[in-house]
Amino acid sequence: LCNGWCIICCCFGRHGPLQSENIALNLQFDLQTSGKILFTCIKFINQVEYIQNADEETLIIIFSESGTYFDRVFQRSKPFKNLKVKPKIYMITSNFNISLPYVDEYIRYHSRKDYASHPYPLAVIADLICIQYAQLLQEKEKTL
Repeated sequence: LCNGWCIICCCFGRHGPLQSENIALNLQFDLQTSGKILFTCIKFINQVEYIQNADEETLIIIFSESGTYFDRVFQRSKPFKNLKVKPKIYMITSNFNISLPYVDEYIRYHSRKDYASHPYPLAVIADLICIQYAQLLQEKEKTL
């Protein structure tokens, strides 16, 4: 597991920032109950700064329903000049057509693209991340 984790929620979705922010904050809280301390960026300027200063020991999880997070954050520049020295990036998105060279893994889901159902797939994925992390901790304890 990476030493530093940052959860970044995309605040540009068609449904507004609050739903993704809540999911990111809930994920932060749930992982902290398992002993994993992490940092969550909500303000856009903090997200950009964190991404620019992150190193290869950092895992960044981005919630972006549209998958256009990096297009909006780095409109005039490429986010990582050197792909060998960059953070590990996971993007949670409903966009099945996107493939960015600096995103290491995608967690894709089907979206109804409406306001009412938007947070539920994200909440399920966040819960699955927590469950998987708890299982990893249990397996690690068994080997000690």
